[in-house]
Amino acid sequence: MMTVSAKCPYCINTKSIISDRTGWLTHLSNHREDIIKHLTDTTFSCVFCTYPEPSANQKHMSSHYRWSHKKSIIINWAFENMEHQLVV
Repeated sequence: MMTVSAKCPYCINTKSIISDRTGWLTHLSNHREDIIKHLTDTTFSCVFCTYPEPSANQKHMSSHYRWSHKKSIIINWAFENMEHQLVV
């Protein structure tokens, strides 16, 4: 079983969390709206679409992420892109 140690980039708490992948995905699922806000603030087009088009504005982009993509895709993206260390 892979154990991951990291600080959640979406929590106010600065303590490091040590958990397996499933625990992290469960934790990150509580931050879905924060992840969507992060994506809309840092990208101009969708990072998940095969042929992304630039968004008209941030409100349109956040709606696109919220309704066009599964929650699991957004949560997995957040897990894969956060800074973490594997714990043996």
